[in-house]
Amino acid sequence: MHMKKWYAIQTYAGSELKVKDDLNERVENRKLEKYFEKFHENDLATFFLVPVEEVITSRSRRGGSFEYRIPYEYDLVAEPNERIQRGNVIARKPPRHMESDARVSAVQTLQRVIVEMTNHNEQEYLVPPDKRIRRDIRVGEKIRNGVPLTTDKDEGFIVENKGAIVLRDKVRRTTFEYPDGKEKTRLIPEKCIVKLRQGTRFRQGDLIERKDQIISRASGLFKVREYKDKRIGGVQRIEKRRLFPGYVFTRMNLDEKEMMALINGIRGAVRYVGSRYHPVPIEGPEMQLIKRKAGLLETPVATTSGEPKIEIDFNVGEVVEIVEGPFSDFTGELKEIDKEAEEVVVMVKIFGRETPVRLGLEGIEKL
Repeated sequence: MHMKKWYAIQTYAGSELKVKDDLNERVENRKLEKYFEKFHENDLATFFLVPVEEVITSRSRRGGSFEYRIPYEYDLVAEPNERIQRGNVIARKPPRHMESDARVSAVQTLQRVIVEMTNHNEQEYLVPPDKRIRRDIRVGEKIRNGVPLTTDKDEGFIVENKGAIVLRDKVRRTTFEYPDGKEKTRLIPEKCIVKLRQGTRFRQGDLIERKDQIISRASGLFKVREYKDKRIGGVQRIEKRRLFPGYVFTRMNLDEKEMMALINGIRGAVRYVGSRYHPVPIEGPEMQLIKRKAGLLETPVATTSGEPKIEIDFNVGEVVEIVEGPFSDFTGELKEIDKEAEEVVVMVKIFGRETPVRLGLEGIEKL
């Protein structure tokens, strides 16, 4: 039996994963598994590779920020700098119980608006129910100082500092009277409150406020920033980007006729790299690069001794060898030299196309 060799199948851009799935299905249907090397990606077996890299990005769909206001009364459930999935709990506020016997002496329903100022501190406005809050007072909207919150422009509800509206909800200002005559007032969000009215009596341990939790609306990397009045939790998306757009890779030992039959009729598959009718195996630095990008081969790291600055002894236009990273063993023309950052850009050829590669100065050597 002949040795298995690496081949690249050229596809239409954006069709790589679909071509990969169709080829896997065809190999299984035709009972050709023994002619292919089997790989494992995320615990799934495959005979074809589409190397990808994960890139963290703060961009989100439809302009949504995927940031969450987390008051300090909430306990963090998600771990900062860890992955989180859509639907996971980010933070949870535990239920509250009466610390002793008490009677509700007063209950008032209020509309609450919280404005986050430019220094990230917050200002709370409590508007009585007989006032109408303006329609444009919406969460996420920026607001200037001097803007009235109510339609009647009541001077008691004028925004004092410019900022952004981060919360608008309804609360119950509830006053509890204790056996010793002391009173305590609490603001309880309506979504968390239990049934109560003036005169209701509670015993120690009775539930007065239900638990609440904040749910993630996106998947990605969870980040937390701490401020005076609250924490801000953000979810940074993790995008999977194809490292070789337009290519699917495999290692097999089919004869040429069977190879051509394998991709014939697969939508999106154009041809093998080589000539149109004669597939050519991938060898040398290009194959090393693919293996490194796919995680099948260790990536070389340049060795440096001590901490002295690197002397720049290269010139733009010079041909150099790359000795660090996935592109190790490639040679290319030096296109740019950034002396301050001690970085260079080298143009290397992959499957006949020139690709710019940014590296540190320690990652290249003279030929």
